[in-house]
Amino acid sequence: MRNKFYHHDMLSAVHEVTPDTWASELEATATSSSLEALLPRLHALSLRSHQWVTVIGATRDVVEKLVAAGISRTRIRWVCGRNQDEREWATEQALLAGTSSIVLSWLGELAPRTQQRLKMASKVSHTHSFIFDEQPSRTPLH
Repeated sequence: MRNKFYHHDMLSAVHEVTPDTWASELEATATSSSLEALLPRLHALSLRSHQWVTVIGATRDVVEKLVAAGISRTRIRWVCGRNQDEREWATEQALLAGTSSIVLSWLGELAPRTQQRLKMASKVSHTHSFIFDEQPSRTPLH
């Protein structure tokens, strides 16, 4: 099933919500400490569809890691967003549009209401969604 919402905190587990567990607490399905641990799964999910892999609020390094993992650069849609509100809005819109097979978002801490809205958007659109709490580290300019 594609009704999945993943919440990734760089220090905790990846959580998956399925229709059977929607009203209950999040169930941890895999332990991961970084994006690198998710790359094989993301690659496998991207092969199931010819839709976008939408990346929101990430650095160029994240996009390069996705390409190195085998996800076609021509299928990656990269949205920066100037602030938390724009990234949250872009994530919700990417989920509701139904044009992405995967949405990866770096949003920081989410209000419970926002988290619930994103879960519902993911469920309605049948889009895999991974939400990261921490912003990826920025490479210094010097």
